[in-house]
Amino acid sequence: MEKSIYQLPLQVLARHLFYSRSQYWNAEKLRSWQNERLKLLISYADKHVPYYRNLFREINFEADKFRGIEDMVKIPLLDKETVRTRKEEFLSDEAHSKNIIWDSTSGSTGTPLHFALNNSVQANKIAALLRSFFWAGYRLRQRTLMVQSYYFKDVDFQSDKFYNVIRFDSNRLSRDSALRLAEVIIKKPVKTVIGFPFDILMIGRYAAEAGRKIPSPQRIITYGEKLSAERRKMLSEYYGCPVFDFHSMHECSAMISQCQEGRLHLIEDFAYMEIVDDEGQWVEGKGMLAGTSYYNYMMPLIRYNTRDAVQPSEAACSCGRAFRRVDEIFGKECDAIQTPDGRILGAVMSHSVDQAKGVIMSQCVQRAIDHLLVRIIVDESYDDKSQEALESGLRKRTGSAMKLDFEKVTQLEKTAGGKTPFIISKITNH
Repeated sequence: MEKSIYQLPLQVLARHLFYSRSQYWNAEKLRSWQNERLKLLISYADKHVPYYRNLFREINFEADKFRGIEDMVKIPLLDKETVRTRKEEFLSDEAHSKNIIWDSTSGSTGTPLHFALNNSVQANKIAALLRSFFWAGYRLRQRTLMVQSYYFKDVDFQSDKFYNVIRFDSNRLSRDSALRLAEVIIKKPVKTVIGFPFDILMIGRYAAEAGRKIPSPQRIITYGEKLSAERRKMLSEYYGCPVFDFHSMHECSAMISQCQEGRLHLIEDFAYMEIVDDEGQWVEGKGMLAGTSYYNYMMPLIRYNTRDAVQPSEAACSCGRAFRRVDEIFGKECDAIQTPDGRILGAVMSHSVDQAKGVIMSQCVQRAIDHLLVRIIVDESYDDKSQEALESGLRKRTGSAMKLDFEKVTQLEKTAGGKTPFIISKITNH
């Protein structure tokens, strides 16, 4: 039977109704619900997922005696490299009969990862995301500018009259394209701007430098890369409005949103999140964020180490929600690549290595306007087809005028703070 085109929208609506209610549960009800969801997931993983079936036997973990949150720490942390190299073991034995969807991400590390989802997971993510945007004051069909990677072929941006949205393609960001967009939103202002903070900032900067005053929207909602205090301040100055931050991941294992009071919350009815040390033990202060999706039974990722560090807060929030708070997310603020044709590529580069089999980690270093050095750490599965896929993914974004050199290495360049960024620019400091 042909899958109904209405299936996903109806699921999103149903989940929207759920999230509208669950955000106001008290702490006791939320914890009880979390325990029940985790029990169902652990039981399913033990019966249907080879990786967990074997892992639980190896560590003498009895899934039928699992009590919920208090027993999560007994399960080892899951790292990205394990999922990357053993992804078939994470698939449920029911997955291929359940219309799974394959997705991919490289994040800020340049490490390709492929994973399976289904409509249930997608519906939950969309509904939880919309609720987060609603916290900031956004409403459907409100005149909105969306700034992200669309891969438009011949235009910089498109207007969608039905959804009342202007979609700007970050892959085509340049001074000229930003000014053309500015003219449109000066004539007919937008109420909300949503997208990559670096690209939104550059649009505002180009407009300001050209003496074009963009009418202040009511809000900016950012996602896709770290929003530093400096960029938040600059965005607010260029656009004259409050800035809200949204943090999630393609793997659907974590979500953090800023409420109307300006405070960051773990979205605990979307995923179960823990703040842990390198050994997976809970910590009270700053630690790594590990997440478990309640909804992805087709490819469960349990205690998945996001590699994002967070600083928790014990203070309650006046918004009235019981979700735990965090004061800060210590992600990586993206550098950007300049192309010979004048474009600026920031977070849009994050998927450029997704289809390159055998790439463990990668790093793009720009030392000249027309030259990009791509350092890669690879395993034995890397071959000529991997090289072609890697170059194709990069060319899709940088264009044909950029010279690409590839270098296989055993380690990547780190920042003074010890981080390993995906993009390092030696020619500019946006």
